[in-house]
Amino acid sequence: MAAALALTLAAPAPAEEVTGRFLLETHDGRRVTDSSFAGKVRMMAFGYTYCPDICPTTLATMAAALDLLSADEAAQVVPIFATVDPKRDTVAHLKDYMAAFGPAFVGLTGTPQMTDAAARAFKVRYQIHPPPGEARDSYLVDHSAGIYLMRRDGSFAARLGHMAGPDEVAARLRQVLAQ
Repeated sequence: MAAALALTLAAPAPAEEVTGRFLLETHDGRRVTDSSFAGKVRMMAFGYTYCPDICPTTLATMAAALDLLSADEAAQVVPIFATVDPKRDTVAHLKDYMAAFGPAFVGLTGTPQMTDAAARAFKVRYQIHPPPGEARDSYLVDHSAGIYLMRRDGSFAARLGHMAGPDEVAARLRQVLAQ
């Protein structure tokens, strides 16, 4: 079952389904859109900072992939983490969280409507599970996992499954950089 799930998650999303459009706020408090990153290759993941496993692992993989690139190659890539939990992932909270992965990382948040629209543009599914009782800020969020690679013009290049290793991510980044 786990192998079948990994294969399902690793299947690339059709380019016509992923628009990559968004209007969100960075962890530094600036409003940005997908076109704010024009000219850069985008390596993006969706999730939430309270995620116990997949999100920090994915971000660590992204950081390791950047380390495998030359300085010139890495300078052409912007690593982005977009939240699907804007209630807890405030600008200030994202700023602290992003610092753990490197200075190039950009954390994105916004209103629930903004983050939902961004998730839809990438075909990311998520569901917040409200906790029972009084623990209102203690909940989990089921969400799609993977790394999206977007070309310099913002068009969809690839979606790598959450099990992709740094070597595979770096190799795919080099392919997109060469386009």
